[in-house]
Amino acid sequence: MKPVDGLLIGVLICYACGNAESTSDDPIAGTYVREYSREVTTQLTGKRVGLRTVRDTLYITEAGKQYKVVNAMWRMNHYDDDGWQNMEDARFGPFPAFIAIYDETSRTLNSRAAPDIMVSEDGNLFVLGKSELVYAKLN
Repeated sequence: MKPVDGLLIGVLICYACGNAESTSDDPIAGTYVREYSREVTTQLTGKRVGLRTVRDTLYITEAGKQYKVVNAMWRMNHYDDDGWQNMEDARFGPFPAFIAIYDETSRTLNSRAAPDIMVSEDGNLFVLGKSELVYAKLN
């Protein structure tokens, strides 16, 4: 690992901890993360270029009887020296911040501005229609 990568990871951890506004009496509010990697190939030849890792974070804070959801995504290509790149303007980047209402019956955070988010019994999250990968709660 290059010193710049270590510094960036430290900054991300501090940022995530600083934005985690979870309270002990609210089981939904908190910081949720998932990380995944996939192989990147060229479109024309199908030749393998390398590996890409994505870090996807949801910050959920209580906003009265509702919840504010903010999504941040970063990617790193293992085949270049660019390090971690913010995916804010990427084609498959994070969805915009939104306000959601929790439905206890379906265990989902519902919003017209984004896909529903299901809260599992163990406290992890699934973004319905986005991926089967789970977001694990940090706090």
